[in-house]
Amino acid sequence: MGNALFEKGREGFLDGTLDWDTNTFKAALLDLNTADTGIKAVTGATNATPIVLTVTANGFANGDIVCVGGVGGNLAANGIWKVAAQATNTISLTDPITGSNVVGSGAYTSGGYVVCLGPSAAGDNWDDFDGALVGTAQTLTTPTVTAGVADADDVTYSAVSGATVEAIGIYKDTGTASTSRMAAFVDGRHIVTCAAQAASSATTVAVERLAAGIPNGTVLTFSNGASATLSALANAGDRTITVAALAAIITAGSRADAPATSSGLPVTPNGGSITITWDNGANRIFKL
Repeated sequence: MGNALFEKGREGFLDGTLDWDTNTFKAALLDLNTADTGIKAVTGATNATPIVLTVTANGFANGDIVCVGGVGGNLAANGIWKVAAQATNTISLTDPITGSNVVGSGAYTSGGYVVCLGPSAAGDNWDDFDGALVGTAQTLTTPTVTAGVADADDVTYSAVSGATVEAIGIYKDTGTASTSRMAAFVDGRHIVTCAAQAASSATTVAVERLAAGIPNGTVLTFSNGASATLSALANAGDRTITVAALAAIITAGSRADAPATSSGLPVTPNGGSITITWDNGANRIFKL
């Protein structure tokens, strides 16, 4: 299951503000199509370099890390990026590692959301996301921190109804939303990074070690605008993916957003119980 740390969460674990196995942490089901301070709708995405998203009254800041999802047409916009050229109603997307601009892959058609992972005040505490809560947040039990890997018991939400759940937000619960620091974000997706340039017509792409598996048939759209279609299942830990012959070069360092195999997200509540089973692989809930 894919995951990311909020920037203020990362800071909190480093400076001791957050302590995974002694503080009270809660996991909340989130509807990412419901706007709040830290979640905004996308209404446009330029097919250009960089991609510029229309995100009305976004309140973000340059340098914020954002998770973009659900954008139709211009699929390269989906993923985890750094905000540049922030304006009241727009943000530009750049690679958070290299700083390079994200290249458009097609005309925008519809949909999309942006989740601010901080470090600005738009993505620091639970009050920025609680408007998107589905059901009731649940306390994580039996937390462990073995070898820098955060884990806890699986979580069951009873009698859940409401909008589709696209993600889980984990926060330290202080009893006050405005001081409950966000820690981790889980949406069942993960980032695939091309490790070495893949030539046009190549059927194998070298990648950085995969954090999770990827289903056969998945279309990956990379940040240089090229795409690849998996022709075989990829497994967590793999360093190559097998794809149909590429139509265009994928440059080294390009990133793509991928669904994790059997993540269970998104899920649509039907009034019954929803159980979140954390990854049993090397990274569990997340790894520092």
